[in-house]
Amino acid sequence: MLFRSLRLFGVGEAAVEQLLREKMNAMTNPTLAPYAKEGEVELRITAKAGSREEAQSLIAPVEEELRGALGPLVYGADVPSLEAVVLELLKKHGRTLGCAESCTGGLIAKRMTDLPGASAVFRGGVVSYATQVKHTVLGVPEELLEEYGAVSDPAARSMAQGAREVLGCDLAVSATGVAGPEADERGNPVGLIFVALSAPEGTWVRRIQAGGIRERARTLAASHAFDLIRRYLEGLPLELEELTL
Repeated sequence: MLFRSLRLFGVGEAAVEQLLREKMNAMTNPTLAPYAKEGEVELRITAKAGSREEAQSLIAPVEEELRGALGPLVYGADVPSLEAVVLELLKKHGRTLGCAESCTGGLIAKRMTDLPGASAVFRGGVVSYATQVKHTVLGVPEELLEEYGAVSDPAARSMAQGAREVLGCDLAVSATGVAGPEADERGNPVGLIFVALSAPEGTWVRRIQAGGIRERARTLAASHAFDLIRRYLEGLPLELEELTL
């Protein structure tokens, strides 16, 4: 028996099941089963055969078909995590990374530095939890914060740009949002998060509505940051539309 695990980010388990239900029901060998994770889906292809080579020959066309159907949603096969894929891409392309975090409280940096070898590409992070720190450390203009607030597209954009300058890195991501348990002073709802990526070519922002569970919101924000980096380094669409997971 041989397994092949495709990892997806940016789509929910229900959507994957709806797309693949007919195919999954018709399969006998290999079989295909989805498993939900926090903001992710794992598709496990299982083949039974007399040898490893035979099993691989059964799995290969199914994997090819799934990759064709799901496209950039597939971030890897038999990989441990989204950040592990990002680490290898940063090394491959010779890029360095930094981050500016508010609602995630250092989670992006933690997930990155949990990986052996991260020191080769990760420059550091700024946890700018207070609005004043966003201004004094990252250089986010006070007038921008007054007009749009700390939880906004312009603030996330400016945070990422400031982190890239302060940390001297090639790429920088930022996350700012309302993790809860209550809406912020501007009435932004719990779970509203903006994640940005700043690169030499420009800065992109992704708006997320992550729901009302604090830890889930933080986890999804960090994962979206890694997904932006991955897509940028692989030359894929960055999907700037609002996403609900």
